Amino acid sequence: MTTWWLEKDDEWTLDKILEYVKQYEVVHVGCDSKYYSRGTKFAIAIGVYQNPCVTYWYSKSTDRSMKRDIKQRLMAEVEKAIEVGWAIREKLPDIKIVIHCDINSDDNFPSSCLDQFSRGYVTGCGFEYVNKPNAWCASGCADYHTR
Repeated sequence: MTTWWLEKDDEWTLDKILEYVKQYEVVHVGCDSKYYSRGTKFAIAIGVYQNPCVTYWYSKSTDRSMKRDIKQRLMAEVEKAIEVGWAIREKLPDIKIVIHCDINSDDNFPSSCLDQFSRGYVTGCGFEYVNKPNAWCASGCADYHTR
């Protein structure tokens, strides 16, 4: 069972999060990672947008076997976000789920080589795809918890 946090000392279950977010039309999911010599730290965020604020929950994990390879890490981020998206869809089938990917469409960035593949993967799973610079749930919320 994954532990989710609203704040440092405010632990939530996924069921409790879903009870809260079911009042919204859209739920956002993003994942980010950071490589450290002891392993790669992943953070996943589930967020809802309440103009002008965002409420989000996060979960962290470390993969000691993950290498520094950026493509491998980015694809793991996409997969982890999709897994959470499926868990949400299973309980809330009518809610719109947007997967935020920490991938840039600008060819000047190394992650851009995965943009089209990730878009197809996410949309093929039935979710909406958002990438940088608009992927606030991955690049903002989740990123904060990889540090």
